[in-house]
Amino acid sequence: MVTWMAPATGMAARAPRMPALPMEIDPATPLTGLSLDDDQDGSPHRRITADLRGAIACGAIQPGQVLPTLAEIARRYDVATSTVHRAFAALKGAGLIEVMRGKRAVVIAHS
Repeated sequence: MVTWMAPATGMAARAPRMPALPMEIDPATPLTGLSLDDDQDGSPHRRITADLRGAIACGAIQPGQVLPTLAEIARRYDVATSTVHRAFAALKGAGLIEVMRGKRAVVIAHS
């Protein structure tokens, strides 16, 4: 027996469209140093890393500008300085900042 199905009405017709999938992102968009899982883990150093990456990416912190000290960031996020150190290590590994002993971290010019 074949039953006739009416066109979508009601809730199905009013449901919002699903958001764009990551595969629909323009492949020319630079993602240098970014990781998709940074915000999925609630660990403080990942949150700090993501916040600083975002500030650098949007231009709030310009190349050549110094970052706040480890102690200042630790106070802002209410974490230990070692936690901020881990975030700085991740940013350094991504090529976003330069860190030298006894000096404040500096944002590197990225292309």
